[in-house]
Amino acid sequence: MTPINMKKYIYIFAWIVLGLLLSLLVHAIMEMAYVKYAMAKGIILVNHTAFGFGYCVLPIYPQAILLILGILGGLFAGRFFGR
Repeated sequence: MTPINMKKYIYIFAWIVLGLLLSLLVHAIMEMAYVKYAMAKGIILVNHTAFGFGYCVLPIYPQAILLILGILGGLFAGRFFGR
């Protein structure tokens, strides 16, 4: 593997990590907004385990979608900007 290819793979990996971190930030903002909304409306919150660990009031589907979008967004951004 040439150093140029290795540099490209590291760059794409860094973008994937950034996409993952941004998706976690969006997840936290969504969860805080939902908790605030539920408390104002008197909705009883139910904790869900996320992939076997942790607790979250959002259903599993938005959690998984945000995770996948973060990884795929980082992959596509890394490939696009890595030229």
